[in-house]
Amino acid sequence: MAVILLIRHGENDWVGKRLAGRMPDVHLNKKGQDQASQLAEILKTLPFKAIYSSPLERAMETAQPLAQLKDMEISICANLSEINFGDWQGKTIKHLRRLKLWKTVQNNPSQMQFPNGESFVGAQNRLVECIKQISESHEETDLIACFSHSDSIRLLVSYYLDMPLDSFQRININTASISSLALMKDHISVPFINLIDIRQFLTQFTEMEKKTSK
Repeated sequence: MAVILLIRHGENDWVGKRLAGRMPDVHLNKKGQDQASQLAEILKTLPFKAIYSSPLERAMETAQPLAQLKDMEISICANLSEINFGDWQGKTIKHLRRLKLWKTVQNNPSQMQFPNGESFVGAQNRLVECIKQISESHEETDLIACFSHSDSIRLLVSYYLDMPLDSFQRININTASISSLALMKDHISVPFINLIDIRQFLTQFTEMEKKTSK
């Protein structure tokens, strides 16, 4: 078991405009590159045991500065990838909002199967199994970084908070934000979600480290 940081990739030109999904060649823009560099500078002093990333470029590019500063390799984990939105990938948000299925996505995601893609239920099961495998391959006090995507992180956080899947859209996960899972043998907790103030993160992590060392 382990302490896992779930880190969303940095800004890119598709955020809020198009559904990137698993489309190739979606790269960080200048703001996203700056976010990745800032994350790396702040996190470089923490005792990471491993760095995992979704194979998509925007996640890998966010993970790379930290890996370089820590002189660590990035373990590519396909199951940390974004949801497979199937035929919806690449479409504008404006267009998708006109579709009847958009209401299902927003109000009853547990019932949503993306055309030629994944369901939210299937995606959540994939992601949870991935995190369980990562956690079980490390010691209880190990700190692990996992770079992933907004919906993927929301599905994970909602699962470990024991929230109904239909409520997962209520969780905000900003670009370059940090959420955490403390997966202990006899206790599971979600110490913080969507931290975008790095100084706040360091305070939270120090407190969490004290608790896990008791």
